Amino acid sequence: MQRILLWAASALALLAGAGFARGGEATPMPRSDIVALVTATLQRWQENDAKGFVGAFADEAVWAFPGGTLTKDKFAAAFADLEARKRDIKIYVGDFVIQGNEFAVQYQFAATDKKTGRRWAVGTGVRGRVAGGKIAVLKEYWDEHIPVFQLAGQLPLDEGKPFPAPASVIMTGERVN
Repeated sequence: MQRILLWAASALALLAGAGFARGGEATPMPRSDIVALVTATLQRWQENDAKGFVGAFADEAVWAFPGGTLTKDKFAAAFADLEARKRDIKIYVGDFVIQGNEFAVQYQFAATDKKTGRRWAVGTGVRGRVAGGKIAVLKEYWDEHIPVFQLAGQLPLDEGKPFPAPASVIMTGERVN
């Protein structure tokens, strides 16, 4: 229960954070439509459907993640690069928090590195906004060190558990900075 409350409080704080325009479309999309749109988009990623993935985004969309920000014209190239380096991609979608046309969701991205054959799974918190029935903003927040430690055999995968870090590991002081 504490984990759920922590997730809900964090998601609401993300939605209230700077960088999201208030107002926007006069009538928000129904919650179920936002959940369906985002979930289907993530499933397209899992299915290696670049056209479907990119098509779910508005023309002016921004996709931000640790290490970069892309506009829609770069989505297909980033998608192809990831697909060239990874195989057996699986995405586990967690809980959503919706406020108007803004959303927060946690999911876990798991893949096998083609070069090494090693599997990794990293949880991410995402906040975003829809406009005109498409995703306009997608901002991912994840710890880029988790896959490195997993590939080195220093952290468990805990695949299938969308949580920011491997759920079976307690984050000790030497890992938290």
